[in-house]
Amino acid sequence: MDFTGIAAGVITALVPYLAKGGEKLVDKMVDEGFEQRGKIWEKTKGLFLDDNLTLLNLFEENPNDAKTQGKLESKLEDKLQANLEIAKEFESLLKQIPAEMKTNSMNIQGNANKVAQDIKDSTITIS
Repeated sequence: MDFTGIAAGVITALVPYLAKGGEKLVDKMVDEGFEQRGKIWEKTKGLFLDDNLTLLNLFEENPNDAKTQGKLESKLEDKLQANLEIAKEFESLLKQIPAEMKTNSMNIQGNANKVAQDIKDSTITIS
């Protein structure tokens, strides 16, 4: 199990959630993952109740601070290694959060043009 990846995913998922103070976010893709992000935040707080509350509070107050993110990610990774069941729960919740929506627009003119686009799980409209 990739504890480092799960811990990084948790921090990445929580930043937009906490940046708005846990309020429902406007962005559709974040909105679709709002419930999962809330569950991730509650589980994360539960892991840190006994210790590191100061670090958790700092992260909650300023989720965009890279140093705090790194410290919390490291502590979270240790806690996930000690509790495989929680790691599996986080992994499951992270998979339920929709991927970032991408929009690509191309205006191609001329002949013999070559174009590449990220199309995994995409809907493509050609007009």
